[in-house]
Amino acid sequence: MADFTKSRGQLKDWTLLDDTATDTPTVDSGELDLSGGDIGCILHLVVAHADVVDAATSPVYINVMTKKGSGNEDWGLFAQLQAGGGQAVTEALDAESASGQKQVKVAATTDWDTGQLERLFLLDGTPANSELVTVMGWADADYYLVAENLSNTHAIATALFDGVDEIPVYIPPEFQTVKVLFGNSHGTATYYLRVDYELITDIE
Repeated sequence: MADFTKSRGQLKDWTLLDDTATDTPTVDSGELDLSGGDIGCILHLVVAHADVVDAATSPVYINVMTKKGSGNEDWGLFAQLQAGGGQAVTEALDAESASGQKQVKVAATTDWDTGQLERLFLLDGTPANSELVTVMGWADADYYLVAENLSNTHAIATALFDGVDEIPVYIPPEFQTVKVLFGNSHGTATYYLRVDYELITDIE
């Protein structure tokens, strides 16, 4: 069985994708250089609601762009995807939830006490401290139990949102560079997005 050697990193940390009422309802992930002889690349895209505005059928548009050369004219559309839309549900934290623990403290557990393994966006007052969690259980009107220990400590200003889209994209090795463009087509709904990657650097 082949043993894949991987290098992991982040192309874009949690970043606000604003609405079309602003001058720039778009985000550019920045470029990831694939010219180091890597065998392949997997991008992990996340688009998460940041409010409870009903975006209806107005999606977030995602262009995955690749280029084979070094000039701006060498960029091409690799894939066009959609995410977002609809309306999120939110619950605010009512007590601090500590890093290294699995309890997310809330006043009510009425939205995700379903056993459906909901993926939720824990939006921190400091956006870079935000994280994704998976609901594994709950104590009624006390806390949600999540699958992995929290990476950060979250104060009461933090809130949980559903309406999370996670999209993996495989980029084959013949491309020189990749980047991701995000566009928000709604007038008032906002999102946070993130881009992580895995580079397959060797096979043994």
